[in-house]
Amino acid sequence: MNAGIIVFREGLEAVVIIATLMSSLKSAQERKYRRPMWMGVILALVVTALTWLLAHGILQSLARYGEKLEAVVSVIAIAVLLLIMNWFFHNTYWTGWLANFHATKKRLLSGEAGLLLGLVMLGITSVYREGFEIVLFLQALVLEAGVATVLTGVLVSLAGVCLVGLIIFRLQKSLPYMKILVVTGIMIGTVLLQMVGSTTH
Repeated sequence: MNAGIIVFREGLEAVVIIATLMSSLKSAQERKYRRPMWMGVILALVVTALTWLLAHGILQSLARYGEKLEAVVSVIAIAVLLLIMNWFFHNTYWTGWLANFHATKKRLLSGEAGLLLGLVMLGITSVYREGFEIVLFLQALVLEAGVATVLTGVLVSLAGVCLVGLIIFRLQKSLPYMKILVVTGIMIGTVLLQMVGSTTH
């Protein structure tokens, strides 16, 4: 459940960012700019998977430290979770974060930088930050519960994120993003409490 909540929450944030960036690219002339952004999204997913393998490999090589390693990784994950929760509940951060992506997109479309490469990089940065956070949080859970358990939660939540993405991008339906993000933010809070309790123990 913890792994699933984390993946769904961070995945949903990535979907919202991509959706807002692409929503203004509606005309026939502008729709061609979506393709390099999608390429960036796919590359970000690949890099996230590689980051997972790297992080897991490093932790496996340090497995001899047992509970000490689990405690250190959990403390790092808790610190990042607290930072994210702080950002999330400050509307200024959320609007500023999205405004930064939109400003980058506007600058690219105006021809101030290499357009295609810039749009690919915009797609990567929109998704990889969330992917990196997921990798960090899940390593703490892997040390506690094992790879198979965590990956089960990841796969179920990825299906949920893909369903939300399908509704948004294919069916062009508007969803109550902020309400969903608030609910999942509260769920992340419960995960945080559990991690704090487990790390303290």
